[in-house]
Amino acid sequence: MSACLTGDPSRARHWRLVSAVPVPLLAAAFSLVPSAAVSGQPRASGLAFAGATPRVTTTVVQPPLDSLAPARVLARLQEAAEAASPALAARRADLEAARARQRASGFAAPLLLSAGASETPSGNFGQGNVRLEVGRAIFTGSRLRAERAVAAVDVSAAEVALVVAVRRVRAAALREAVRAAGAEVVARRLASEDALLAGGEEGVRARFAVGEARYVDVLRLRTERLRVQSERAAALAEARAAVATLGGLLGAGETSTASAGLVRAALDSLATPALAESWRHVLPADAVTDSLITAAVAASSEVQLATAAVSRAEAERALALAARRPQVEALGGLQRIGQANNGPAFGPSFGVTVSLPFTAGQANRFSGAAFEQAIVAAGAEREATRVAVRARTRAAAEHYAAARERLAVFDVALLRGARDERESALASYRAGGLSLIELVDFERALARAEIDRVRALTDAVNAWVDLSVGGATQDDPTLFPASTGDSPRGR
Repeated sequence: MSACLTGDPSRARHWRLVSAVPVPLLAAAFSLVPSAAVSGQPRASGLAFAGATPRVTTTVVQPPLDSLAPARVLARLQEAAEAASPALAARRADLEAARARQRASGFAAPLLLSAGASETPSGNFGQGNVRLEVGRAIFTGSRLRAERAVAAVDVSAAEVALVVAVRRVRAAALREAVRAAGAEVVARRLASEDALLAGGEEGVRARFAVGEARYVDVLRLRTERLRVQSERAAALAEARAAVATLGGLLGAGETSTASAGLVRAALDSLATPALAESWRHVLPADAVTDSLITAAVAASSEVQLATAAVSRAEAERALALAARRPQVEALGGLQRIGQANNGPAFGPSFGVTVSLPFTAGQANRFSGAAFEQAIVAAGAEREATRVAVRARTRAAAEHYAAARERLAVFDVALLRGARDERESALASYRAGGLSLIELVDFERALARAEIDRVRALTDAVNAWVDLSVGGATQDDPTLFPASTGDSPRGR
Protein backbone atom coordinates (compact mmCIF):
# COMPACT_ATOMS: atom_id res chain seq x y z
CA MET A 1 0.00 0.00 0.00
CA SER A 2 1.21 3.50 -0.69
CA ALA A 3 0.16 6.78 0.76
CA CYS A 4 0.04 8.18 -2.81
CA LEU A 5 -3.52 6.91 -2.90
CA THR A 6 -4.43 9.83 -0.69
CA GLY A 7 -3.29 12.28 -3.28
CA ASP A 8 -0.71 13.85 -0.95
CA PRO A 9 2.86 13.47 -2.35
CA SER A 10 4.47 14.66 0.89
CA ARG A 11 2.54 12.04 2.77
CA ALA A 12 3.78 9.45 0.29
CA ARG A 13 7.38 10.35 1.08
CA HIS A 14 6.60 10.22 4.83
CA TRP A 15 4.97 6.83 4.48
CA ARG A 16 7.96 5.45 2.60
CA LEU A 17 10.12 6.66 5.50
CA VAL A 18 8.16 5.02 8.27
CA SER A 19 7.16 1.85 6.44
CA ALA A 20 10.78 0.68 6.44
CA VAL A 21 10.40 -0.56 10.03
CA PRO A 22 8.98 -4.11 10.06
CA VAL A 23 5.53 -4.24 11.64
CA PRO A 24 6.28 -7.37 13.72
CA LEU A 25 9.33 -5.58 15.06
CA LEU A 26 7.22 -2.70 16.32
CA ALA A 27 4.48 -4.95 17.62
CA ALA A 28 6.92 -6.92 19.74
CA ALA A 29 8.15 -3.70 21.32
CA PHE A 30 4.70 -3.00 22.71
CA SER A 31 4.95 -5.89 25.18
CA LEU A 32 6.42 -5.20 28.59
CA VAL A 33 10.09 -6.06 28.91
CA PRO A 34 10.60 -8.89 31.43
CA SER A 35 12.44 -8.54 34.69
CA ALA A 36 15.74 -9.37 33.02
CA ALA A 37 15.58 -5.95 31.40
CA VAL A 38 15.81 -4.32 34.80
CA SER A 39 19.01 -6.07 35.72
CA GLY A 40 20.47 -5.58 32.27
CA GLN A 41 20.72 -9.32 31.55
CA PRO A 42 19.44 -10.35 28.09
CA ARG A 43 16.84 -13.06 27.72
CA ALA A 44 17.86 -16.41 26.36
CA SER A 45 15.61 -15.92 23.33
CA GLY A 46 16.98 -12.44 22.65
CA LEU A 47 15.15 -9.13 22.49
CA ALA A 48 12.83 -8.32 19.63
CA PHE A 49 15.39 -6.08 17.98
CA ALA A 50 18.34 -8.45 18.30
CA GLY A 51 17.98 -9.98 14.85
CA ALA A 52 15.36 -12.53 13.97
CA THR A 53 11.83 -11.20 13.63
CA PRO A 54 9.67 -12.73 16.35
CA ARG A 55 6.23 -14.15 15.83
CA VAL A 56 3.58 -11.61 16.81
CA THR A 57 0.14 -12.54 18.06
CA THR A 58 -2.69 -10.03 17.97
CA THR A 59 -4.03 -11.00 21.38
CA VAL A 60 -1.91 -11.63 24.45
CA VAL A 61 -3.73 -13.74 27.03
CA GLN A 62 -2.48 -13.13 30.57
CA PRO A 63 -3.56 -14.87 33.76
CA PRO A 64 -6.00 -12.92 35.95
CA LEU A 65 -4.36 -10.66 38.47
CA ASP A 66 -4.69 -11.51 42.14
CA SER A 67 -5.54 -8.09 43.59
CA LEU A 68 -4.87 -9.28 47.14
CA ALA A 69 -1.42 -10.75 46.44
CA PRO A 70 0.53 -7.46 46.82
CA ALA A 71 -1.24 -6.71 50.09
CA ARG A 72 -0.33 -10.15 51.46
CA VAL A 73 3.31 -9.79 50.38
CA LEU A 74 3.52 -6.36 51.99
CA ALA A 75 1.98 -7.67 55.22
CA ARG A 76 4.56 -10.50 55.41
CA LEU A 77 7.36 -8.04 54.72
CA GLN A 78 6.15 -5.77 57.52
CA GLU A 79 6.04 -8.70 59.93
CA ALA A 80 9.57 -9.68 58.96
CA ALA A 81 10.77 -6.11 59.49
CA GLU A 82 9.14 -6.00 62.92
CA ALA A 83 10.84 -9.25 63.91
CA ALA A 84 14.31 -8.50 62.53
CA SER A 85 14.71 -4.74 62.77
CA PRO A 86 17.87 -3.68 64.65
CA ALA A 87 16.13 -0.45 65.63
CA LEU A 88 13.34 -2.37 67.36
CA ALA A 89 15.91 -4.59 69.07
CA ALA A 90 17.49 -1.44 70.49
CA ARG A 91 14.13 -0.12 71.69
CA ARG A 92 13.33 -3.45 73.37
CA ALA A 93 16.70 -3.35 75.12
CA ASP A 94 15.93 0.20 76.30
CA LEU A 95 12.62 -1.01 77.70
CA GLU A 96 14.25 -3.88 79.58
CA ALA A 97 16.84 -1.47 81.00
CA ALA A 98 14.09 0.89 82.19
CA ARG A 99 12.24 -2.00 83.83
CA ALA A 100 15.43 -3.08 85.54
CA ARG A 101 15.91 0.43 86.91
CA GLN A 102 12.31 0.43 88.10
CA ARG A 103 12.82 -2.84 89.97
CA ALA A 104 15.91 -1.37 91.64
CA SER A 105 14.20 1.85 92.77
CA GLY A 106 12.15 2.65 95.85
CA PHE A 107 14.05 0.56 98.39
CA ALA A 108 15.05 1.80 101.83
CA ALA A 109 18.59 3.04 102.24
CA PRO A 110 21.13 0.66 103.86
CA LEU A 111 21.93 0.77 107.55
CA LEU A 112 24.55 3.16 108.87
CA LEU A 113 27.33 2.13 111.23
CA SER A 114 28.62 4.86 113.50
CA ALA A 115 31.51 4.69 115.98
CA GLY A 116 32.94 7.36 118.23
CA ALA A 117 35.05 8.04 121.28
CA SER A 118 35.05 10.85 123.86
CA GLU A 119 36.74 11.81 127.15
CA THR A 120 39.95 9.90 126.57
CA PRO A 121 42.58 11.41 128.89
CA SER A 122 45.99 11.50 127.25
CA GLY A 123 44.63 9.32 124.47
CA ASN A 124 43.90 6.49 126.85
CA PHE A 125 40.83 4.81 125.35
CA GLY A 126 40.64 2.45 128.30
CA GLN A 127 39.53 5.36 130.51
CA GLY A 128 37.43 7.07 127.82
CA ASN A 129 33.93 6.63 126.45
CA VAL A 130 33.50 4.56 123.28
CA ARG A 131 30.22 4.01 121.44
CA LEU A 132 29.15 1.84 118.51
CA GLU A 133 25.77 2.56 116.90
CA VAL A 134 23.68 1.37 113.96
CA GLY A 135 21.27 3.79 112.31
CA ARG A 136 18.78 4.16 109.45
CA ALA A 137 16.85 6.98 107.78
CA ILE A 138 13.20 7.03 108.83
CA PHE A 139 10.07 8.74 107.47
CA THR A 140 11.29 8.18 103.90
CA GLY A 141 8.01 7.04 102.38
CA SER A 142 7.42 10.18 100.29
CA ARG A 143 10.94 10.13 98.83
CA LEU A 144 10.76 6.43 97.96
CA ARG A 145 7.38 6.90 96.28
CA ALA A 146 8.81 9.77 94.24
CA GLU A 147 11.76 7.62 93.15
CA ARG A 148 9.40 4.86 92.07
CA ALA A 149 7.29 7.39 90.17
CA VAL A 150 10.31 8.64 88.23
CA ALA A 151 11.26 5.06 87.34
CA ALA A 152 7.67 4.32 86.27
CA VAL A 153 7.71 7.36 83.97
CA ASP A 154 10.91 6.08 82.38
CA VAL A 155 9.29 2.69 81.79
CA SER A 156 6.20 4.31 80.26
CA ALA A 157 8.38 6.40 77.97
CA ALA A 158 10.31 3.32 76.87
CA GLU A 159 7.06 1.44 76.20
CA VAL A 160 5.75 4.34 74.14
CA ALA A 161 9.01 4.52 72.21
CA LEU A 162 8.80 0.79 71.42
CA VAL A 163 5.16 0.92 70.28
CA VAL A 164 5.78 3.96 68.10
CA ALA A 165 8.99 2.46 66.71
CA VAL A 166 7.10 -0.68 65.71
CA ARG A 167 4.55 1.44 63.89
CA ARG A 168 7.31 3.47 62.29
CA VAL A 169 9.26 0.39 61.12
CA ARG A 170 6.14 -1.18 59.62
CA ALA A 171 5.30 2.08 57.87
CA ALA A 172 8.85 2.44 56.58
CA ALA A 173 8.81 -1.15 55.29
CA LEU A 174 5.58 -0.43 53.43
CA ARG A 175 6.96 2.80 51.99
CA GLU A 176 10.28 1.37 50.81
CA ALA A 177 8.79 -1.85 49.44
CA VAL A 178 6.25 0.02 47.31
CA ARG A 179 8.89 2.53 46.31
CA ALA A 180 11.32 -0.18 45.18
CA ALA A 181 8.67 -2.26 43.41
CA GLY A 182 7.17 0.81 41.75
CA ALA A 183 10.59 1.95 40.53
CA GLU A 184 11.25 -1.48 39.04
CA VAL A 185 7.87 -1.46 37.27
CA VAL A 186 8.65 1.99 35.90
CA ALA A 187 12.10 0.82 34.75
CA ARG A 188 10.54 -2.12 32.90
CA ARG A 189 7.99 0.09 31.21
CA LEU A 190 10.70 2.52 30.13
CA ALA A 191 12.75 -0.40 28.81
CA SER A 192 9.77 -1.39 26.67
CA GLU A 193 9.48 2.15 25.35
CA ASP A 194 13.22 2.24 24.66
CA ALA A 195 12.92 -1.00 22.68
CA LEU A 196 10.21 0.53 20.51
CA LEU A 197 12.30 3.64 19.89
CA ALA A 198 15.33 1.52 19.06
CA GLY A 199 13.38 -0.31 16.36
CA GLY A 200 12.07 2.95 15.00
CA GLU A 201 15.52 4.52 14.95
CA GLU A 202 16.92 1.51 13.12
CA GLY A 203 14.35 1.82 10.37
CA VAL A 204 14.66 5.58 10.03
CA ARG A 205 18.46 5.40 9.82
CA ALA A 206 18.17 2.77 7.10
CA ARG A 207 15.90 5.07 5.09
CA PHE A 208 18.19 8.01 5.75
CA ALA A 209 21.13 6.06 4.36
CA VAL A 210 19.38 5.82 0.97
CA GLY A 211 18.17 9.41 1.05
CA GLU A 212 14.53 8.69 1.80
CA ALA A 213 14.40 10.14 5.33
CA ARG A 214 15.30 13.39 7.03
CA TYR A 215 18.09 13.42 9.55
CA VAL A 216 15.90 15.45 11.89
CA ASP A 217 13.70 12.36 12.30
CA VAL A 218 16.76 10.33 13.29
CA LEU A 219 17.72 13.00 15.83
CA ARG A 220 14.20 13.11 17.23
CA LEU A 221 14.12 9.39 17.90
CA ARG A 222 17.68 9.42 19.24
CA THR A 223 17.01 12.26 21.71
CA GLU A 224 13.78 10.57 22.75
CA ARG A 225 15.76 7.41 23.47
CA LEU A 226 18.25 9.40 25.55
CA ARG A 227 15.39 10.81 27.62
CA VAL A 228 13.88 7.37 28.17
CA GLN A 229 17.23 5.82 29.05
CA SER A 230 17.98 8.63 31.50
CA GLU A 231 14.62 8.17 33.23
CA ARG A 232 15.15 4.41 33.33
CA ALA A 233 18.58 4.85 34.93
CA ALA A 234 17.02 7.17 37.54
CA ALA A 235 14.27 4.60 38.23
CA LEU A 236 16.84 1.82 38.67
CA ALA A 237 18.87 4.01 41.04
CA GLU A 238 15.75 4.73 43.07
CA ALA A 239 14.93 1.03 43.21
CA ARG A 240 18.42 0.18 44.46
CA ALA A 241 18.25 2.91 47.11
CA ALA A 242 14.88 1.65 48.33
CA VAL A 243 16.17 -1.93 48.43
CA ALA A 244 19.15 -0.80 50.50
CA THR A 245 16.87 1.04 52.95
CA LEU A 246 14.54 -1.94 53.17
CA GLY A 247 17.50 -4.21 53.84
CA GLY A 248 18.57 -1.92 56.66
CA LEU A 249 15.12 -2.24 58.23
CA LEU A 250 15.46 -6.01 58.05
CA GLY A 251 19.00 -6.00 59.40
CA ALA A 252 20.58 -7.10 56.11
CA GLY A 253 24.34 -6.62 56.23
CA GLU A 254 27.42 -7.93 54.53
CA THR A 255 27.11 -11.23 56.39
CA SER A 256 23.31 -11.51 56.19
CA THR A 257 22.00 -13.16 53.04
CA ALA A 258 18.66 -14.33 54.42
CA SER A 259 17.27 -10.80 54.73
CA ALA A 260 18.58 -9.83 51.30
CA GLY A 261 16.95 -12.92 49.81
CA LEU A 262 13.67 -12.11 51.55
CA VAL A 263 13.72 -8.57 50.14
CA ARG A 264 14.49 -9.79 46.64
CA ALA A 265 11.76 -12.45 46.72
CA ALA A 266 9.21 -9.92 47.98
CA LEU A 267 10.09 -7.39 45.29
CA ASP A 268 9.91 -10.05 42.58
CA SER A 269 6.35 -10.70 43.72
CA LEU A 270 5.44 -7.03 43.99
CA ALA A 271 6.99 -5.59 40.82
CA THR A 272 4.15 -6.74 38.57
CA PRO A 273 1.15 -5.06 36.92
CA ALA A 274 -0.90 -6.29 39.90
CA LEU A 275 0.77 -3.68 42.12
CA ALA A 276 -0.98 -0.70 40.54
CA GLU A 277 -4.16 -2.67 39.86
CA SER A 278 -4.60 -3.57 43.54
CA TRP A 279 -4.04 -0.14 45.06
CA ARG A 280 -7.37 -0.25 46.89
CA HIS A 281 -6.11 -3.27 48.86
CA VAL A 282 -2.64 -1.84 49.43
CA LEU A 283 -3.87 1.46 50.87
CA PRO A 284 -5.50 0.94 54.27
CA ALA A 285 -8.11 3.74 54.42
CA ASP A 286 -10.68 4.87 51.88
CA ALA A 287 -10.94 8.36 53.33
CA VAL A 288 -9.33 10.47 56.02
CA THR A 289 -11.73 11.66 58.73
CA ASP A 290 -11.21 14.14 61.54
CA SER A 291 -11.25 11.28 64.05
CA LEU A 292 -8.45 9.56 62.14
CA ILE A 293 -6.40 12.77 62.14
CA THR A 294 -6.99 13.22 65.89
CA ALA A 295 -5.95 9.63 66.57
CA ALA A 296 -2.86 10.03 64.38
CA VAL A 297 -1.84 13.18 66.27
CA ALA A 298 -2.35 11.51 69.64
CA ALA A 299 -0.39 8.45 68.53
CA SER A 300 2.44 10.50 67.04
CA SER A 301 5.86 9.63 68.40
CA GLU A 302 6.71 13.29 68.88
CA VAL A 303 3.52 14.04 70.83
CA GLN A 304 3.84 10.95 73.02
CA LEU A 305 7.49 11.62 73.79
CA ALA A 306 6.65 15.25 74.60
CA THR A 307 3.90 14.03 76.94
CA ALA A 308 6.36 11.65 78.60
CA ALA A 309 8.74 14.58 79.09
CA VAL A 310 6.02 16.48 80.97
CA SER A 311 5.33 13.47 83.19
CA ARG A 312 9.03 13.09 83.92
CA ALA A 313 9.40 16.77 84.80
CA GLU A 314 6.49 16.47 87.26
CA ALA A 315 7.92 13.30 88.80
CA GLU A 316 11.33 14.92 89.21
CA ARG A 317 9.73 17.92 90.92
CA ALA A 318 7.98 15.60 93.38
CA LEU A 319 11.29 13.85 94.07
CA ALA A 320 13.04 17.18 94.65
CA LEU A 321 10.29 18.30 97.07
CA ALA A 322 10.66 15.06 99.01
CA ALA A 323 14.42 15.59 99.18
CA ARG A 324 13.97 19.12 100.58
CA ARG A 325 11.92 17.91 103.56
CA PRO A 326 13.73 17.30 106.86
CA GLN A 327 15.63 14.04 106.67
CA VAL A 328 15.56 12.08 109.92
CA GLU A 329 17.98 9.35 110.93
CA ALA A 330 17.68 7.29 114.11
CA LEU A 331 20.65 5.51 115.67
CA GLY A 332 20.96 2.96 118.47
CA GLY A 333 23.82 0.94 119.87
CA LEU A 334 26.11 0.21 122.81
CA GLN A 335 28.27 2.62 124.78
CA ARG A 336 31.28 1.86 126.97
CA ILE A 337 31.92 4.37 129.72
CA GLY A 338 35.42 4.32 131.15
CA GLN A 339 35.91 4.93 134.88
CA ALA A 340 39.28 5.47 136.52
CA ASN A 341 38.46 3.75 139.82
CA ASN A 342 35.64 1.28 139.31
CA GLY A 343 36.38 0.05 135.79
CA PRO A 344 34.32 0.55 132.66
CA ALA A 345 30.52 0.44 132.54
CA PHE A 346 28.33 -0.49 129.55
CA GLY A 347 24.94 0.83 128.53
CA PRO A 348 22.65 1.55 125.57
CA SER A 349 23.10 4.50 123.26
CA PHE A 350 20.39 6.29 121.26
CA GLY A 351 20.53 9.24 118.91
CA VAL A 352 18.62 11.17 116.23
CA THR A 353 19.90 13.39 113.43
CA VAL A 354 17.62 15.80 111.58
CA SER A 355 18.47 17.91 108.53
CA LEU A 356 17.39 21.55 108.57
CA PRO A 357 16.26 22.56 105.05
CA PHE A 358 15.27 26.06 106.17
CA THR A 359 18.94 26.87 106.62
CA ALA A 360 19.25 26.71 102.79
CA GLY A 361 16.02 28.54 102.03
CA GLN A 362 17.27 30.58 99.10
CA ALA A 363 18.82 27.58 97.38
CA ASN A 364 15.61 25.60 97.88
CA ARG A 365 13.51 28.41 96.41
CA PHE A 366 15.71 28.63 93.33
CA SER A 367 15.68 24.85 92.94
CA GLY A 368 11.88 24.74 93.22
CA ALA A 369 11.53 27.54 90.67
CA ALA A 370 13.81 25.65 88.28
CA PHE A 371 11.67 22.52 88.48
CA GLU A 372 8.46 24.53 88.04
CA GLN A 373 9.93 26.20 84.97
CA ALA A 374 10.98 22.82 83.61
CA ILE A 375 7.35 21.67 83.83
CA VAL A 376 6.12 24.83 82.11
CA ALA A 377 8.72 24.43 79.35
CA ALA A 378 7.82 20.77 78.83
CA GLY A 379 4.13 21.64 78.64
CA ALA A 380 4.77 24.42 76.12
CA GLU A 381 6.92 22.07 74.06
CA ARG A 382 4.16 19.45 74.10
CA GLU A 383 1.58 21.98 72.89
CA ALA A 384 3.89 23.28 70.17
CA THR A 385 4.62 19.72 69.08
CA ARG A 386 0.92 18.88 68.99
CA VAL A 387 0.15 21.91 66.81
CA ALA A 388 3.02 21.16 64.41
CA VAL A 389 2.11 17.48 64.17
CA ARG A 390 -1.55 18.30 63.55
CA ALA A 391 -0.57 20.66 60.72
CA ARG A 392 1.71 18.07 59.15
CA THR A 393 -0.92 15.38 59.58
CA ARG A 394 -3.58 17.47 57.87
CA ALA A 395 -1.14 18.17 55.03
CA ALA A 396 -0.45 14.44 54.74
CA ALA A 397 -4.22 13.80 54.69
CA GLU A 398 -4.62 16.23 51.80
CA HIS A 399 -1.78 14.57 49.90
CA TYR A 400 -3.32 11.18 50.57
CA ALA A 401 -6.75 12.26 49.33
CA ALA A 402 -5.23 13.83 46.21
CA ALA A 403 -3.22 10.69 45.46
CA ARG A 404 -6.31 8.51 45.82
CA GLU A 405 -8.16 10.79 43.42
CA ARG A 406 -5.36 10.38 40.90
CA LEU A 407 -5.52 6.61 41.27
CA ALA A 408 -9.29 6.67 40.88
CA VAL A 409 -8.88 8.57 37.61
CA PHE A 410 -6.57 5.86 36.31
CA ASP A 411 -9.09 3.25 37.46
CA VAL A 412 -11.70 4.31 34.92
CA ALA A 413 -11.96 2.65 31.54
CA LEU A 414 -9.92 5.32 29.76
CA LEU A 415 -6.53 3.80 30.55
CA ARG A 416 -7.79 0.29 29.90
CA GLY A 417 -9.22 1.46 26.61
CA ALA A 418 -5.95 3.12 25.68
CA ARG A 419 -4.16 -0.17 26.23
CA ASP A 420 -6.66 -1.92 24.00
CA GLU A 421 -5.97 0.67 21.32
CA ARG A 422 -2.47 -0.73 20.87
CA GLU A 423 -3.70 -3.35 18.42
CA SER A 424 -5.73 -0.73 16.61
CA ALA A 425 -2.66 1.48 16.39
CA LEU A 426 -0.63 -1.36 14.91
CA ALA A 427 -3.40 -2.16 12.43
CA SER A 428 -3.57 1.49 11.43
CA TYR A 429 0.19 1.54 11.05
CA ARG A 430 0.02 -1.51 8.77
CA ALA A 431 -2.66 0.16 6.67
CA GLY A 432 -0.69 3.38 6.36
CA GLY A 433 -3.09 5.43 8.42
CA LEU A 434 -0.54 6.07 11.17
CA SER A 435 3.03 7.19 10.81
CA LEU A 436 5.92 5.97 12.88
CA ILE A 437 6.21 9.30 14.68
CA GLU A 438 2.52 9.17 15.55
CA LEU A 439 2.90 5.60 16.74
CA VAL A 440 5.84 6.61 18.92
CA ASP A 441 3.86 9.57 20.30
CA PHE A 442 0.98 7.24 21.16
CA GLU A 443 3.31 4.82 22.94
CA ARG A 444 4.98 7.65 24.84
CA ALA A 445 1.63 9.02 26.02
CA LEU A 446 0.48 5.56 27.10
CA ALA A 447 3.77 4.93 28.89
CA ARG A 448 3.47 8.27 30.70
CA ALA A 449 -0.03 7.33 31.88
CA GLU A 450 1.06 3.91 33.15
CA ILE A 451 4.13 5.35 34.87
CA ASP A 452 2.09 8.16 36.42
CA ARG A 453 -0.30 5.55 37.80
CA VAL A 454 2.56 3.74 39.55
CA ARG A 455 3.92 7.01 40.88
CA ALA A 456 0.48 8.00 42.11
CA LEU A 457 0.42 4.78 44.14
CA THR A 458 3.87 5.59 45.53
CA ASP A 459 2.74 9.10 46.45
CA ALA A 460 -0.38 7.71 48.14
CA VAL A 461 1.68 5.24 50.19
CA ASN A 462 4.10 8.00 51.20
CA ALA A 463 1.21 10.22 52.29
CA TRP A 464 -0.42 7.35 54.21
CA VAL A 465 2.85 6.59 55.99
CA ASP A 466 3.22 10.26 56.98
CA LEU A 467 -0.39 10.24 58.16
CA SER A 468 -0.11 7.01 60.13
CA VAL A 469 2.95 8.20 62.07
CA GLY A 470 1.57 11.65 62.74
CA GLY A 471 3.54 13.42 60.03
CA ALA A 472 6.88 12.40 61.56
CA THR A 473 9.97 13.18 59.56
CA GLN A 474 12.33 10.48 58.36
CA ASP A 475 14.71 11.32 61.22
CA ASP A 476 12.22 9.83 63.64
CA PRO A 477 13.26 10.11 67.31
CA THR A 478 11.93 6.63 68.03
CA LEU A 479 14.44 5.13 65.61
CA PHE A 480 17.34 7.47 66.29
CA PRO A 481 16.77 8.88 69.79
CA ALA A 482 18.63 12.01 70.80
CA SER A 483 19.70 13.13 74.25
CA THR A 484 16.99 15.01 76.12
CA GLY A 485 19.51 16.97 78.20
CA ASP A 486 20.00 17.14 81.91
CA SER A 487 17.20 17.96 84.32
CA PRO A 488 17.61 20.68 86.95
CA ARG A 489 18.19 17.95 89.51
CA GLY A 490 20.79 16.23 87.39
CA ARG A 491 21.46 12.51 87.30
